[in-house]
Amino acid sequence: MIERDFYGVLGVPKTASGVEIKAAYRKLAPQYHPDRNSPPEAEARFKEISEAYFVLSNPEKRRLYDVLGPEKYDDPREVLFYRLNQETARREEEREWEAKKSTLDSSTAGSVAFIVFFLLILDFAIPSWVLGPWFYIINVFLIFGVVVGVYDLAK
Repeated sequence: MIERDFYGVLGVPKTASGVEIKAAYRKLAPQYHPDRNSPPEAEARFKEISEAYFVLSNPEKRRLYDVLGPEKYDDPREVLFYRLNQETARREEEREWEAKKSTLDSSTAGSVAFIVFFLLILDFAIPSWVLGPWFYIINVFLIFGVVVGVYDLAK
């Protein structure tokens, strides 16, 4: 193989869509097809165009080609290392999310405990006649806070 830049082989930019790659292949393939051209370099060029189309038309192979480069995209060892690194990064993000979620759960539990404590003090330590109608309004808001907190913890 002479040229390893598959985008250059097909004459498309790196941002080309699948439709543009297919159109470039359909334009170049008949020009260099060995049945239509007798020069010996036409067959090599056709194989190059076919390989470029094969790689760039497959989204997974194209992504590997873009990330690993033209020399390593088809090396099974490099592909395995790349996929392992991707999996490791995904798991690390998942662990960070779980840690953050755990922290939020513990802070929600602390808030619920504080609201329940305040609700108990309001109901048993302060007579209802001291606050008048505000006693019931405050009680409703505190109970609502407990319900929301317990719902958050249950999720």
